[in-house]
Amino acid sequence: MVPSPSAVVVLVGGAAIGRAWFGVVLVLAYGLGLAAALVTVGLLVVGSGRVLARRILAKRLRLPTGMMPIGTSATVVVLGVGLTLRSLVL
Repeated sequence: MVPSPSAVVVLVGGAAIGRAWFGVVLVLAYGLGLAAALVTVGLLVVGSGRVLARRILAKRLRLPTGMMPIGTSATVVVLGVGLTLRSLVL
């Protein structure tokens, strides 16, 4: 795994002022905060996706909920092919 450049700078800065433990504490706090933020955003995305699938797609469009994975995967494939073709032309 590649370390975060900012974490390395904080560790070196802590060592430079003679408090390496302080740099380690700052990096651990940063890592825990980042992990908490990513987990929270992931849970919000999953929860909002379920609500969206139940309320909007299932009721208004009358699409079976099993069609959502096919639609999203098709969208990703089409965008990927489009980006690949665009990069080949340039």
